[in-house]
Amino acid sequence: MTLEARVEEIAKTKLQDASRVLVFEEPGRVLYSTFEPSSSELQPIAALTDDREAAIRSGITVAGKHYEVHRHHPPLVYGRSAVPEPETSEGVAVCKTEQSVTGIPMHSVITYEMPNISARMVPLLVEFAKEALEPQ
Repeated sequence: MTLEARVEEIAKTKLQDASRVLVFEEPGRVLYSTFEPSSSELQPIAALTDDREAAIRSGITVAGKHYEVHRHHPPLVYGRSAVPEPETSEGVAVCKTEQSVTGIPMHSVITYEMPNISARMVPLLVEFAKEALEPQ
């Protein structure tokens, strides 16, 4: 089974409640995505864990939608969209896997809608990254 097929299979099982899923290697080779990612968004996502202040100031853009960063705890960065009604906000989480199966850092990105919240979705993302991207 190819790495791409393995990542897709595990994502469909572990991350089924995510509204969007993106997994890519640095500098930008997409391994799996449930949407058409913009190549201009990949580098800023990859740089999120490098500088806390910059991440909080700039936020995260995924599929053209902007999210505020609320938590910066490398290898995890996550937040929510800023909308007037909290019930309609959307969450985002990014997990960086430094020691990946290919030896190249990888990034897993999910977005999620209510009733899913970060307390549930971030642990699922971490579980996915460990199973799909780290050497076994």
